[in-house]
Amino acid sequence: MDDPQQAVRDAHALVNDAMRAIGYPLKSEFEDNAADLSVDHPRVVENYLVACKIAERQETGEADTEDLRKAMVHYRALFEELLGTRVSQPEEIRR
Repeated sequence: MDDPQQAVRDAHALVNDAMRAIGYPLKSEFEDNAADLSVDHPRVVENYLVACKIAERQETGEADTEDLRKAMVHYRALFEELLGTRVSQPEEIRR
């Protein structure tokens, strides 16, 4: 990723869009959204909480690159759970 901070912002937005599309009423507090999510997806709700907390820390400059990597892993697991399928891993392209 050339811009890990933007990638986390994009992943956060993508997960929120997916949740909205599925029918979750997104609220301003991510803890409230996690509570709603836990009803249908208790196995991965922790992914949402951890990723959102990292994204929040990122906005104040408190998250390092490793934190951002972890957020992406958590967002991916949650996104796959919401879709009900695994997202294929793209092959690395070297120039």
